[in-house]
Amino acid sequence: MGELLSILSSALFMLIMIDPSDKVLLVSLLREDFHIEDIKTLIVRANLIGFLLLLTFAVTGQIILQQIFHIDINALRVAGGFVLFKIGLEALESGGMLTLKREKNILALAAVPVATPLIAGPAAITTAITLTAEKGLYHATVAIFIAILLTAFTMFITLYVIKNVSKTTLGVFVRIIGMFTMAIGAQMMVEGVVGIYLLMISAA
Repeated sequence: MGELLSILSSALFMLIMIDPSDKVLLVSLLREDFHIEDIKTLIVRANLIGFLLLLTFAVTGQIILQQIFHIDINALRVAGGFVLFKIGLEALESGGMLTLKREKNILALAAVPVATPLIAGPAAITTAITLTAEKGLYHATVAIFIAILLTAFTMFITLYVIKNVSKTTLGVFVRIIGMFTMAIGAQMMVEGVVGIYLLMISAA
């Protein structure tokens, strides 16, 4: 039971890092120009690619960081937290986290920018690597899978309710999420700085 709760907690944290709010905004923009079946295909493809990318970083990220670049996980927390704080600030100021380039072929958007960086972005990648380092690969994989399922579910639900939600309401929603995103980014940076400080103390 304790392990299940821990995985669910990690999945929720990963979901926050993926941030479904800008996916809601994405679907609302696509709904204006594309057929619903094409958007469904994009949702499935983008989330599958995003899952595979995050899983790849969960498996290899710690090796790449520590063995090749010799980067401590706490430094990654600081960098990821800064990126997340910046994303949240942009959302708070503008009411959106998304710049979408119009494409004639909607599926061209599945890998870039939807799968990456909107799903497998810097904060989510940092979290995937951190979860593996702290909790183990199995824990991280299940948490990522649950978070991706919830993200895809949110995007599918949005397809059917978006017509009843005004863009003003969406903007307010994204700004609220942006404020919490900034707080999470700040917390990640603080934890990273504290971790680096403790390492310096122990090495002295």
